[in-house]
Amino acid sequence: MSSTWCKNMAGFKLGDEDMQNVKSPSAELYLHVTLKTIQAATLLGAVMIAPIFRAVKGPRTLDAIRASAIAGGLYGAAIGVPLGPLMTYGMMRKSQTEGYYDRSYRLRCNRNQVRVDRGWLFGAVVGMGYAAATGGPVGAGYVLGSTAGLLAISAYNTTTDNASK
Repeated sequence: MSSTWCKNMAGFKLGDEDMQNVKSPSAELYLHVTLKTIQAATLLGAVMIAPIFRAVKGPRTLDAIRASAIAGGLYGAAIGVPLGPLMTYGMMRKSQTEGYYDRSYRLRCNRNQVRVDRGWLFGAVVGMGYAAATGGPVGAGYVLGSTAGLLAISAYNTTTDNASK
């Protein structure tokens, strides 16, 4: 990853020339899609699949549902890691370098996408840090923090988009 990509993710204002300087477009695209599959699979595993499974299979206690949600989020993240590169390869296998560059440049310029990635990462780091500092399971901190960060920044993006209309 280039320093420009890192600066963009960190929230620095970059000029158009810097944004167009995509040194490794395929790596940026593979990373972006992998982050998205991890985010989606963590959220689906924690919020939908595991709680529904627990509600059907039982026991239906709050502790069992919480434990299933955390496990579902972690399994989802583990599934998202290999799924991202496979999806990117499947989508881009016939594309030339220009196709990778175009998608990477458009993703860099999409403020909502950058904010979602930043919010998810911030939530995951804070959640894992809190869990580690309090002696809790770091995996649970990841699932709770990343899910909270993802949902919070999605709500923020929705309100900022509606305010500008």
